[in-house]
Amino acid sequence: MSFIQIIAFVLIFVGLKILISAMANKQYSYVGHRKLAKMKRWNKTDTDLWSLFPMPQLLRITSRLAYVDEAAELTLQKQLTKAGLSDTPREYTGKKYILILLGTALSALCVFAKFYMGIILAVLVTVFLLLKLRDTIADKIKAKDLEISSEMPRFVRTICRSLQTDRDLVRVIASYRKAAGAVMGAELDILLAEMQSGNLQNALSHFENRIGTADAFRFCSALRDMAMGIDQTATLSYLADSMAVQAKENIRKELSLRPSKMRATYYPAIGVCVAMIMYVLIVYVINSLNSII
Repeated sequence: MSFIQIIAFVLIFVGLKILISAMANKQYSYVGHRKLAKMKRWNKTDTDLWSLFPMPQLLRITSRLAYVDEAAELTLQKQLTKAGLSDTPREYTGKKYILILLGTALSALCVFAKFYMGIILAVLVTVFLLLKLRDTIADKIKAKDLEISSEMPRFVRTICRSLQTDRDLVRVIASYRKAAGAVMGAELDILLAEMQSGNLQNALSHFENRIGTADAFRFCSALRDMAMGIDQTATLSYLADSMAVQAKENIRKELSLRPSKMRATYYPAIGVCVAMIMYVLIVYVINSLNSII
């Protein structure tokens, strides 16, 4: 079969497929097919290791046996809550225990099999997973703080303008909630619930403690003064401009750290190369000693 016949066969096949789809009242087009496939890969979520069998069962057992100091438990619970993770301090500690036990078991199997390279690789993989588990909380908190800090200038400026025509703070914040982002919206839901069911001053205090920044403290202080009848419009306007400058500076710092983060991805490869070299040296030394003995 010649090349021209193959091309003709492929074109006829594609044409018949499009014609049959059109006759079946189905819209079919190759336009944007690659782009849609790429976007689908972007939106694909990674499989959670702790949801696979038998990890949930092991985690349930280790979380009961895990020991966490009372003060450390309170601190860890605050970090987990701020990061938006559903794990309890005992479950988080239990994950560490499981990773260490799995690494130890894998190393023991490599010892029995006399696969010395596997021991080094098992240690490296265990250390990598422990560091990744530790960085999960910090990364989520950092991403949440960055999103809130980038939205705070718009939030403060909108509240400042709205309060010039409407002095009802609850109604103004509820109006902005409709256009708020996901992270800021969750914080505003808690704020509005506390303001409607309790004391406004306490609700603002809890809000500034959850955000945990100096700008949030000044913003809530200005809102408390306005709730008592003190005009803080100029303060809020100045604070919005200051937050906008700080948000741009945070984005610039984040972009400047990208090269170092890219270099950090080389570390596992470097560790594997070092492990391979050490394995060759260890095997050479063992063979030399056996030949001498």
